[in-house]
Amino acid sequence: MPDDVVIDARIPAELDEALSRLASARRKSKSALVREALAEFVLSEEAFAAAVEEGLADARAGRLVDHDEVMREIRQLLHKKR
Repeated sequence: MPDDVVIDARIPAELDEALSRLASARRKSKSALVREALAEFVLSEEAFAAAVEEGLADARAGRLVDHDEVMREIRQLLHKKR
């Protein structure tokens, strides 16, 4: 990556030890594993934030589903799985 930056983070010793074991087992550097994990975390958090915003926009626009209706649908789905 041409525009890499270095960050510092304090982590518990146990986490560092586990990361070292994983890096060794996967034959990757700890930095590579941290980069992969952080990239996945950021994508997940961005998707979550977008979903929350979409839900809030629906609520503001009055697009809501009554709790009782949701529970009915859940019960129907659970009943079908039996």
